Amino acid sequence: MTKKIEKQKEEIKHLLGLACENPDLKIVPMVDSQIVADDGHMWWIGGWGEASVEEIWNRDERVYIRSEDEINLIDEVCDNICDDEDYHRLTSEEFEAKAKSIVDEYKWEKVIAVKINVN
Repeated sequence: MTKKIEKQKEEIKHLLGLACENPDLKIVPMVDSQIVADDGHMWWIGGWGEASVEEIWNRDERVYIRSEDEINLIDEVCDNICDDEDYHRLTSEEFEAKAKSIVDEYKWEKVIAVKINVN
C-alpha cells in the first residue's frame, strides 16, 4: 500500500507542476476502458496514472491522443483516399504528406491528459 501512495504522490506532484506550467490548458481525465467496462454501477475506482501535455481529438465516441494515434490516423486516411482519382498522380511521399495534412486539420485540442488506470 505504501508504494501505491508514494506513486500517487509522484503522479499528483507531476500533474500540479504541469498545471502550473500550463495554466491555460484544460485538465482531462483519460479513463482506462477496463475501469468502466459496463454500465451496471454508478461509480468505479481508478488509480492516478501519468499526466502529460497532449493533443487530443474527439471523434464521436472515441478520443485520439495524437502522440499515440497519429500514424494510425494517417494510415486510415490513406486507405480512404487511395481510390480517389485525384491522388493517383502523386508520388508515395506526396500521397502520405497529403494524408498527414488532412490529419493535421482535425480539431486537435492541447490539454493536460491524466491517465486514470485500473487501481
